[in-house]
Amino acid sequence: MAGTTEEVGTTARTLISSLASTPMILALVVFNLFYIGFSTWLQAKQGQRFTENQAIWEKLTEKALESCLDKK
Repeated sequence: MAGTTEEVGTTARTLISSLASTPMILALVVFNLFYIGFSTWLQAKQGQRFTENQAIWEKLTEKALESCLDKK
C-alpha cells in the first residue's frame, strides 16, 4: 500500500510531465503564479499607504479641532 508521500510524488511527477508536453499551459501557470505574487505585493504596499494616509488624516483632523476649540 502506497503512502501519502508516494502518492503526492506520483501525482506531482504526472502533473509535471503533462505540463511539459503542453508548454502553453505551463507558461500560463507560471504567469498566473507571478501575477498572484505581484498582486499580493501591490495590495500590501497599498495597505501601507492607506495606513500612512490615515495617520496624516487623523493629525490634520486633530489640528482642525484644536483650532476650533481655541477660538471659543
